[in-house]
Amino acid sequence: MSQRPNSGTLASLRALPHPTRWLLLGIGLARVASFMIWPFIAVAMNKRFGTPITEIGAQLALGALISIALSPLSGLLGDRFNSRNLMLFGCALCASCYLLMGLLPGQTSYFVAIIGMALSQSILEPLLRMLLSDTAVDDAQRTFLFHIRYYVVNCAAAIGPLIGLWFANHQSDGVFGIAVCVYAVLTLTIINAARARLRNPHLSKTASPPLREIFHAILGSKLFLSIIVANFFLVLVYAQIDEPLTFYLLQLSVDDINHIIAMMSFTNAAVVLVVHLFLMSWLIALADKTAYLMALGCLMVAHALIALNTGAWWAGWLFAVVFATFAEIIVMPLFGTLIDRLAPPGMRGSFIGISMLAGFGSALAPLLGAVVIAHFGGAVLFWGLALACIPIGLLGYRVLRVSQPGVVPATSPV
Repeated sequence: MSQRPNSGTLASLRALPHPTRWLLLGIGLARVASFMIWPFIAVAMNKRFGTPITEIGAQLALGALISIALSPLSGLLGDRFNSRNLMLFGCALCASCYLLMGLLPGQTSYFVAIIGMALSQSILEPLLRMLLSDTAVDDAQRTFLFHIRYYVVNCAAAIGPLIGLWFANHQSDGVFGIAVCVYAVLTLTIINAARARLRNPHLSKTASPPLREIFHAILGSKLFLSIIVANFFLVLVYAQIDEPLTFYLLQLSVDDINHIIAMMSFTNAAVVLVVHLFLMSWLIALADKTAYLMALGCLMVAHALIALNTGAWWAGWLFAVVFATFAEIIVMPLFGTLIDRLAPPGMRGSFIGISMLAGFGSALAPLLGAVVIAHFGGAVLFWGLALACIPIGLLGYRVLRVSQPGVVPATSPV
């Protein structure tokens, strides 16, 4: 932990197996394609097809609900059956959705694609995390992978919107063809990594236990369940920085909205790439309860800045994103690490899948934000969120008092 972040991170990255690095590349490219499209989807639907923001919010919320609700099932199936084939189906479904949006642009095709993408992401998210973890040679490498995956995703978040901005401004559907090609690359990296997993001598060959034992382990871990609840509220507040903020910009009739959205996405990613790289060792060692309180404090400042920026000063949005990003850096990798440590042998996919139920907070955010903005205005929404950070922070602090880095209680015995 005393190494300089640069040298330690590069050395750990070079030590990763080749299939793991290729899989990270495939995941990163897929996220680049995603960030080329989805940050601009609300603007495209509103301006190209005249879809009201409340309807867009409802569609995005429905897609997110489907994705999150099915993630536990995907995790359970991945533990018990051939997870590789499930992931390949997910990639094919993603590519089909992008192809539909590119060839038949319209309100109906976009809605179908949102639902189809939700189903595919419910498969890919938990199973890709499990596959990535299973290609590592030891537990220390797994911990590093949680951080480097987070870093790769944010590299994609920095690059994707800048490329997608050109396609959004020109209303070009060529971006969907790029996304189809990218998912073909991800398919190849999944096949390669799945083969490497079978040859991994360090991977536990423990068979997945019966479903009754899995559910007993999940329900018997009060810490695991409490972490899901705390993460739900955190995600609900944090996710308002995404589509609901875009809805607010639309309500304010902000000039050059696509450019501002791209700049906010780039700012988010750039702050992550710099801060996470140089503070990674400190973040790993930070006490869980302290990290949670710091994150909620940063979120409170971010939402207050948005609420105050009624004059639509472009730098005000960027300052708010910076504080929200600090919260993301501090706490987001924490929950993934905790879940991985809590998962008993043979249950990693199940625990990861169940933990993604906390994402219901993200699923509710677009609809909640759209309704409040439409009826009361964006300032009311973001002032309310800023004040809500106080009880949510106290709740997380109580939950995480029993958890410290390296001293997480095991699952309660039956």
